[in-house]
Amino acid sequence: MKITVSFIGTGNYLNFLPSWYENVTENFLPEVKKNILVFTDGEGDFPENIKVYPQEHLDWPYITLKRFEILQKAIGEIENSDWYVFLDADLFPVEKITIEEFFDNSKPYFGVHHPCHFLQMPPHNKLPGSFDTTPNSKACIGDGDNLSIYYQGCLWGGKGKEISQMINNLSDRVNEDLDNNIIATWHDESHLNKFYSQNKDKVNVLSPQYAYPEVFSNYCNFDRKMVHLSKDNSKFHV
Repeated sequence: MKITVSFIGTGNYLNFLPSWYENVTENFLPEVKKNILVFTDGEGDFPENIKVYPQEHLDWPYITLKRFEILQKAIGEIENSDWYVFLDADLFPVEKITIEEFFDNSKPYFGVHHPCHFLQMPPHNKLPGSFDTTPNSKACIGDGDNLSIYYQGCLWGGKGKEISQMINNLSDRVNEDLDNNIIATWHDESHLNKFYSQNKDKVNVLSPQYAYPEVFSNYCNFDRKMVHLSKDNSKFHV
């Protein structure tokens, strides 16, 4: 089985890589060898299972908005994988996670239920919540979209062929918005939620324990499998 995991870390975010890599290696699907793609403007000696793609740092919000376009640099690697996993640079697997619990072969996509939506924290406690309503944006929700789950953009993926097509599709949507001087409210996350709301039956919904928010830990009534780090005072980032 070929499992590809990506890391985007430009500027100071490259500092997350050593601890991220250690946690991914030890805790995330430890029974299989992983193919890791790193998109960065940094240099250094990288482990042999890391393939580096040069990526200049883009000013906010383009470094996140252009995420799908960045990943297109490795679209062949992604397409030829059994499974592709996008994992934020500051999202650390802290408990053992197995193939059986993480993937659902009957569905080509997966995404993590946003913890704040799961907990019904404002603005998620009433529609439209954080779903995009930007006029004329390709991410704007519409009639027929399934809004039962709001996904966090820190963790998503799917089967190689299907997810590569999704990446190309969403990159086109983002650039069409930019051509019309439009930026979706939550950038790449808004576009991901639009696509998943249109394809809800094809999405395996991962529990918010895979995006456990360290900064909101006192509010969480679920266990943690992956921790989204508090960037200023994290217990996990070394």
